[in-house]
Amino acid sequence: MKKTPRLLVVDDEQAICTAFRRFFEPRGWSVGVAATAANGLARYREQRPDIVFLDVRLPDGSGLDLLGQLQALDPAARIVVITAHGTLDVVAGAVRGKALDVLVKPFELDRAFELAAAVAEPAPLPASAATVAEAGNPLGIVGAAPAMRELYRQLAFIAAAEGTVLVTGETGTGKELVVRALHEYSRRRDGPFVAVNCGALPEPLVESELFGHVRGAFTGAATDRPGRFEQADGGTLFLDEIGDLPLSAQVKLLRVLDSGVLERLGATQSVRVDVRVMAATNRDLEEDLATGGFRPDLYYRLAALRLRVPRLADRAEDILPLARHFLQRRTTPERPVPVLSAEAAAVLQAYAWPGNVRELKHVMEHAAVLAGGGPILATHLPLPTPQPAAATTTAGFEPVAAAYLAEHGHALGPLYRELVEQAEAAAIRYALERARGNQSEAAALLGIHRNTLRHRLRALGACRA
Repeated sequence: MKKTPRLLVVDDEQAICTAFRRFFEPRGWSVGVAATAANGLARYREQRPDIVFLDVRLPDGSGLDLLGQLQALDPAARIVVITAHGTLDVVAGAVRGKALDVLVKPFELDRAFELAAAVAEPAPLPASAATVAEAGNPLGIVGAAPAMRELYRQLAFIAAAEGTVLVTGETGTGKELVVRALHEYSRRRDGPFVAVNCGALPEPLVESELFGHVRGAFTGAATDRPGRFEQADGGTLFLDEIGDLPLSAQVKLLRVLDSGVLERLGATQSVRVDVRVMAATNRDLEEDLATGGFRPDLYYRLAALRLRVPRLADRAEDILPLARHFLQRRTTPERPVPVLSAEAAAVLQAYAWPGNVRELKHVMEHAAVLAGGGPILATHLPLPTPQPAAATTTAGFEPVAAAYLAEHGHALGPLYRELVEQAEAAAIRYALERARGNQSEAAALLGIHRNTLRHRLRALGACRA
């Protein structure tokens, strides 16, 4: 007889526990609940469930502490952390504790069921994370938008791995900050972090900078000099603007990545290095592959793990917190944090931010100087003032309503459904355009699960024009 799979929910929100029961029990699961860390530990000892869904904030302690206790009690425990506070510290703490996954509230129970069903199978879903070194968040990454929460989740798991990483994103999104966070949350955090801007290196000196040289290797080489790879031994080498690397250097870089061995220019002896390479670019390298500007074998080697940093326009909820963060960085005992006026906040939120977070940083520095310690007003911002919003009208719906009335007269019918579907289709089209067709990013922008988006796309006929 097939064993009934068991699930334990440790959360002090009764609505969460009730939702799990209503969803899982009709699907053949036995669901236990606990509202405190102490009760959660006791219930786990009694029931030995197949999977645990564990909240981070509990009345009598931290869920991350309970995560460690459960792992000590049962190293094979399968635990999914659930939290309304999906910061990088929380996600990295969950990964460090070998959580199976992290779900940020609100989440869809379909995703929880996917994880639970996977661990209940004879070949269970393997734990996704290795141990991450103890670390806070010294880099101060700011952001709580859905796109950033997903970034934190991916970042924590990628940091715990050991493969090369390719970080992509528009100029000014904070790619170097993300790469530094990957290093700080990795097992190499005590090793060196060496950054190289490939676009700033003169082409004749690229190979010398990366791989080093020996005395006499070229005119002006008066002494032996280690390259950036050797300087990063035991740590991380960050190759920024990797798309600007000359093809000749790309060949040698691929060889070092594959073998872990390099030769300084002019040397006859090889040097073995232990370096994790992370690269970043704002260019479309796949387009460069088609034109021959970038080697396909190097691209696929670098992109073993990929992380895309969202645009500021795709995380609009973070604009004001970031603005205040940049103002706080200018604070001194003599100069308190300036107040941001409502008008200035409205201007910041209405702007498109083509320069992303970097542009916002410079705008706030400019405004703080002009404000002279006083409140930040709209006139202090070097940005266009938004035009007053037009009065809300039903003009967009009038053609649909007119067509319906022409066909049905004033008889009762599906006019409400037609109007709602038109609005929904418009919202989905907008999100997909902003996400450049990426359904996961579009779902995050809309605040729904990607499976829900796919279902609605099918229902709406792939978002009819």
